[in-house]
Amino acid sequence: MDRRSVLILTGESSGDRAAGPLAAALKRRAPDLEVLAVGGESLRAAGAEILQDIDELGAMGFLEVLRQVPRLHHLEGRLRRLLERSPPSVVVPVDYPGFNLRIARLARARGVPVVYYIGPQVWAWGAGRVPKIAASVDRMLVVFPFELEIYRDAGVRVDYPGHPLLDGLDAAPPGTVLREGVGIENGAPVLGLLPGSRQQEIRRILPVMLEAAQRAWQRVPGLRTVVSRAESVPESELRRALERVPAGRVDVWEGSAAPVITGADFLLVTSGTATLESALHGTPLAVLYRTSPLSWFIGRRIVRIPRISLVNILAGEDLVAEFLQGEAEPVRVAEHAIGYLSDGPRREALSWRLRALRDRLGEGGTASRAAGMVLEEIR
Repeated sequence: MDRRSVLILTGESSGDRAAGPLAAALKRRAPDLEVLAVGGESLRAAGAEILQDIDELGAMGFLEVLRQVPRLHHLEGRLRRLLERSPPSVVVPVDYPGFNLRIARLARARGVPVVYYIGPQVWAWGAGRVPKIAASVDRMLVVFPFELEIYRDAGVRVDYPGHPLLDGLDAAPPGTVLREGVGIENGAPVLGLLPGSRQQEIRRILPVMLEAAQRAWQRVPGLRTVVSRAESVPESELRRALERVPAGRVDVWEGSAAPVITGADFLLVTSGTATLESALHGTPLAVLYRTSPLSWFIGRRIVRIPRISLVNILAGEDLVAEFLQGEAEPVRVAEHAIGYLSDGPRREALSWRLRALRDRLGEGGTASRAAGMVLEEIR
């Protein structure tokens, strides 16, 4: 094969955001490299040719994922044909293991090297799945240092290039960007809402956040509330949720959530990558998660760790509150948020402990190091 190409596979917006800088770093190191991708805006902006947009692929919960099966089956067929007719030089799955591991097995069976970036969360499932992963990949690039030992013990080639979030910390906008953007006075307290990038999250979790915010308005003088709308969330979906609150009481921030994270005094965040991003910026937060009752029942029997938020998993302790399923109840969430919004020293103490988590992840330059490791696997 004369041309060199890489196929990057993501399945939701958090993976796309991590893969975009990786694709850009690959192009800088190897300008002749063709980058094909299942991805979204971040990969598109990095110059990747998008084979399938991920907007319709993201799902939360086991039942919700089942509804995606026909669409994923069609995508798998397209990728299978690509691997047979015009195989890339290397395949880079990014997170989204249920689907990406299947494509990884197909690629490796055809002699295409597989470098998995942001691997499956085996520390949550149990190490019993590692041998199956090892049979599907040539090299793992993990994003937490504690994952190294898990894969090394199973004989998997593994490296830690760093966490993708580290690359964006220094470039994050100051808190004044949010305040100036929506007209908030410098002294006014701000409650930020990060409901997630999936429609199911908007429907199940944002109403809890909004009701908690309404309770907080009554107790915290001058409190402003800003909700972040991810690009993958239709404006109509968010508008329906906001119909439940008085007009003009909640500001909407479009695009990147970074200004909301750095500009808020306290955050309510749906469990996911945004919880760790918020923590690394030192913004106090609480984590919420809700899914269908059956999905929750199944999930609690598969996941084998006592905490679900990346913040607490990295810290090894209950550093921030987790309001999960039935506990994600507006009164409880509101009381917790009010406690931090009303107590500056308490808020600053948590902020200091959250910022200290950066030391556990190392330094920036993750995308560049990961790109070098991917290029090493091209034969």
